[in-house]
Amino acid sequence: MGLLYAYRGPQFVHIPPIWEFVTQPAIPPAVFPQHRAVRTLGLLPLLALAWASSCNPVFYPTDPTLQRRYHVLGGSETYLQTFVPKGDTITEIRRYPDRTEQTQWSCSAEGLRTLPEGDQPIPGGTVQLTKLSGVIIPSDEVWKVGGGWKYRYELKGKISVFELSGFLEVTNRILARETVEVPAGRFEALRLEASFQGQFGLPFSGKATYWFAPGVGVVKQLSEGGLGGKSLELLEFKRSSESLAPPQKPYGGAHHKGYTSG
Repeated sequence: MGLLYAYRGPQFVHIPPIWEFVTQPAIPPAVFPQHRAVRTLGLLPLLALAWASSCNPVFYPTDPTLQRRYHVLGGSETYLQTFVPKGDTITEIRRYPDRTEQTQWSCSAEGLRTLPEGDQPIPGGTVQLTKLSGVIIPSDEVWKVGGGWKYRYELKGKISVFELSGFLEVTNRILARETVEVPAGRFEALRLEASFQGQFGLPFSGKATYWFAPGVGVVKQLSEGGLGGKSLELLEFKRSSESLAPPQKPYGGAHHKGYTSG
């Protein structure tokens, strides 16, 4: 599913690629026996442990002190990702050089959910996500090789003069533990494949692959076709005390010093 945006005043409200969306306590030894990347990064100091909860999953951390900069593959666009938690809700903020996008998340013991409100523009009409079954980012115990989960959005909307209803269902499977290298460094990560199936007037499908590192989140993403969001890679990963510069363009592909697993 492609990215959807709703324009509200000076900001674009980002609707996740109905995934991209895209993520407690210690990581189970069966998942990462050596914890090499985590130990080198020092990602779980007392501050992170205090924040660890169902609202701050290990594989999609929403710690407000963390900052991530991504490069959108196939071009020069970059953005800075941060989170602002408030109770059991979280605002994800993406700052591009020319705009700001926001996603509102809610959290529970099962994981993180997002259900955008209102009609969203699509070519030739509008669509509304009326119901979400399941969670977008599940709780930590699911994150192991062989693990998986599903979620489903119910859709309704209009194209031209036709009233339509439909659905989007996403099946996520964690296939392997791998070492992945990106400009931000080298990370031990779980490789996840998301398969998209749906119907809205006509059937549609697609696939995307994500690499999630514990304590970091998405370090790489490859999307096929119009579903799954943009393909991207992690440029920089720091805490707010080591402030990242505002996003700039163009991105020339230079290597950014990052964190490695040793």
